[in-house]
Amino acid sequence: MAFPFSGWWRSVYARVINGNVIQGDVTFQQSVERPPSEPDLPWLTELDTGTRDSDLLSWHARLTPLLGRDAEMDATLAWATGAGEVKARFVSGAGGIGKSRFAAEVAENLRAQGWKAGFIDLRRDMVLPVFQAGLLLIIDYPEENRSAVRRLLEDLGRHRPGNGQKIRVLLLSRRGEEVWGDDVAQADASNLFSRIEVPPLRPVHSVADAFTLFCGAVERLAGLRGVKVAPVERATFERWFSGNDLHRLPLFLTAAAVQTVNAPDVAALSLSGREVIDALVMRERRRAVKESVEAGLPENALPRLYALAAIRDGLDTATLRRLADPALCLGVGAAEELIDRLARTGRLEDGTLPKPQPDIMAAAFLVQELARRPQDAPEWLWATMSGDEAGSLDRAARLAHDAEVVLGIHKHRLTSWLTTMLDGRPDRCVPLDEWASDGTHGPTMPAVAGAVAMTLGSVAKDDAEKARCLTNGSNYLSAVGDGLGALRAIQEAVDIRQKLAEAVPARFLPDLALSLNNLSIASSEAGDGSEALRAIQKAVEYYRKLAEATPSRFLPDLASSLSNLSIYFSEAGEGSGALKAIQEAVSIWRKLAEATPSRFLPDFAMSLNNLSVHLSAAGDRSGALMAIQESVEHYRRLTEAVPARFLSDLAGSLNNLSNRLSDAGDGPGALRAIQEAVSIRRKLAQSVPRRYEHDLAGSLAIMARLIAASGTPKDAIPIIEEAIKLIEPVAKANTNALPARWHRQMLAALEQFKRNAEGGDA
Repeated sequence: MAFPFSGWWRSVYARVINGNVIQGDVTFQQSVERPPSEPDLPWLTELDTGTRDSDLLSWHARLTPLLGRDAEMDATLAWATGAGEVKARFVSGAGGIGKSRFAAEVAENLRAQGWKAGFIDLRRDMVLPVFQAGLLLIIDYPEENRSAVRRLLEDLGRHRPGNGQKIRVLLLSRRGEEVWGDDVAQADASNLFSRIEVPPLRPVHSVADAFTLFCGAVERLAGLRGVKVAPVERATFERWFSGNDLHRLPLFLTAAAVQTVNAPDVAALSLSGREVIDALVMRERRRAVKESVEAGLPENALPRLYALAAIRDGLDTATLRRLADPALCLGVGAAEELIDRLARTGRLEDGTLPKPQPDIMAAAFLVQELARRPQDAPEWLWATMSGDEAGSLDRAARLAHDAEVVLGIHKHRLTSWLTTMLDGRPDRCVPLDEWASDGTHGPTMPAVAGAVAMTLGSVAKDDAEKARCLTNGSNYLSAVGDGLGALRAIQEAVDIRQKLAEAVPARFLPDLALSLNNLSIASSEAGDGSEALRAIQKAVEYYRKLAEATPSRFLPDLASSLSNLSIYFSEAGEGSGALKAIQEAVSIWRKLAEATPSRFLPDFAMSLNNLSVHLSAAGDRSGALMAIQESVEHYRRLTEAVPARFLSDLAGSLNNLSNRLSDAGDGPGALRAIQEAVSIRRKLAQSVPRRYEHDLAGSLAIMARLIAASGTPKDAIPIIEEAIKLIEPVAKANTNALPARWHRQMLAALEQFKRNAEGGDA
């Protein structure tokens, strides 16, 4: 059987988009001049029948022993107690993986050895004693206090405790060290971090550990509440555990156990992880309604305020009074009575209503509560955020990821409400300019950052400012799938910067080169290959000139533009030029990644992916396979640390690995690689359909071809039908843009494939 697959969807290039412009004080003392602060280890000392479900899911509850972390615990304790006076380390992993619980257990172990160990809050000034045994500081959510973390690292880098005293810092981050590379470098604290890669915490893979954790939680909670729960069959648990990757996260295992005790007559393990969280949220809401009424508040007051507390990291008195403004229609009662009545619920802590915990519960509670009044959600969110806009958006990004990607809540999207809140409102966008322009913040919610950038561009004070906003806005519009809007924005930015660079080249030539690079990408995506090639050739010319003068600053930009030049040469049929350009780019990235892996490893992995494509086109199959295998290896490590950022890149490289293995005659290996790519892309497409559905269709086409080639063409029919369904809307659109033309070609090939498979032509 002839399989009609060749062309753009078989090999995936990665393009480089540039353009984002990138509180408390801690004192260490060895003699007590003023009372020192103690690192905190806030375990819940007593669990009883009144302990809320959300508290039971929090690491503070210690509902079950820590299981399956022996290797990580031994390695971390050896790191802490080993040689060296001052050392720092990131503990990374997905939300719900158990970072805080793990770090707390490390602290407990060290306390037993005489250390002072626990969590610190960088929003408060503190004096920390340096003890002979050692001092361990744990910083949770360092992303929310980036400047304070940098100051702490600066202080640590200068601090010399002496006498063999040890100071250790654990930073608990979803994003990992590779995202913090610039902060570490700017704090001159690279010497604090080991050069040895520390793997992130992973989900529970042992069924035995998971079953023990689940049963232990059920037994303990049932005993506390005096509830009789029928034993759960191990086979039933194993089916649930293996049915969804979420179920391997300690948080979801514990949630399923809590729900089993909450509703012993209902089979909790018949519910998905999301359904378990939904059930717990509804139970928490009923409890909040009851407490609200008993305190003399409207029944919706406490649930709404509790939900909004997730955005603000707790609602202080000033914010609570602001939310009582009748114009908001929040329905919390009169401002003068609100605080006193909230105090009657027993939930206030030092006048502040704490946020829901853990994050997964907070995300689901917030979205479900706002979905009851979606028309009011944007104004409620803004009233909550005011005065802490950037910090609130960072928390919102984390909650949006948990709601929309992890839990799959797509009907009501937190990102949509936040975008509406800001779009066309310069007064609100001004305090968020730095957040949206920061390459580590804005990309976490590109739709929101795009609204900020484009709104500020419309009221910019001068042309340079307008071009900056348009360039950033174009990147974000592209990230959410608005290719036409992205192209218009970057074309305008290039026009402005061309004039500025002609007048003052020393100041504006780098900006022009950057915008030309991005124009080439937007033009290519719109189907204008000649304009894409012209723009990137000019960008390379300018970056080469800039890199010769200042290599430390502009070599990465030159490598990025060379990578893109190789793509557009290839699309223009100039294979030799494409291969030469990507080989030069890989050479630059390899040297940069060897010197600073935390900063440049993602770029190096991407360039290897592209080199593989070009080597394959040149007929060098063995070289192409080696390059893509190395790329996949790097992307796996990056994805383990920051899945939200690198999952799509890993899928693209797996897609290409499948092609290279197929070329080498390894059909089973090719099928395994593309099945993994499909699994990833299916999840991404559920989250952002407009952006990822065409990628999923391409991988499905490859998987169908490989299945058919293995001798079972009829098994490929459902897969190819799914791919056809995904691309038909774009393929049949009345437009001549390149994506539509690509999809029309692909649709015709897929339909022919289906006809062949139905005829059993193998």
